[in-house]
Amino acid sequence: MALPRQDAWSADEDIMLAEIVLRHVREGSTQLAAFQEAGEKLSRTAAACGFRWNACIRKKYEAAIELARKHKGSQDKSAAAKQEIDKLVNDNTTTQQEETNVTKSKTKREDISQENKEAMQPKKMAEELNSMVAFLKDLSNYLEHNEAQKADALLEKKKELEQEKEKLDQELNQVKKDFNRLKEDYKALLEVMEKARALSEGALPYLSEDKEMEESS
Repeated sequence: MALPRQDAWSADEDIMLAEIVLRHVREGSTQLAAFQEAGEKLSRTAAACGFRWNACIRKKYEAAIELARKHKGSQDKSAAAKQEIDKLVNDNTTTQQEETNVTKSKTKREDISQENKEAMQPKKMAEELNSMVAFLKDLSNYLEHNEAQKADALLEKKKELEQEKEKLDQELNQVKKDFNRLKEDYKALLEVMEKARALSEGALPYLSEDKEMEESS
């Protein structure tokens, strides 16, 4: 036994379900019997057919249902009633087909719109890429300009430091010269003081003799 279908209902299946239900109503049968017959023909459960009829199809065929009930069990008018019901079913079928066509047309337009959007994506990506490249170029030029300015500033600072170093070197050399001069002067002073001390020590004996001579006289 084949398993009952659980996929989506098609427009043709809706029409077949409506025809079966209306025929059972016209013939004085029950909707349950109609749902069972429809389930066998559509490979669906009777419960699924009943739910589909009450939820989605019934409102579209209210006029046909009313007409089928009026002619229920009437044999002499069954042919005319059947024609009228078939006409209503055909009208609903045409309406459904038109709605389906509109839906397909709308879907097609949406697909075309989506295709246009997808076709626009590479162009948009190219524009964004070009904008990014231009930005990177501007950034590179800006950085190069700033780096050049920084390099010039560093060179100027280096030049100033070299001049300052040269000046300090000159001052250091002058300090060294002054220190050496002072050192030489100090050394000469020490020599003079040493000579003076030596002279003073050598003159002491003579000074002592002269003092003794003065005292004896």
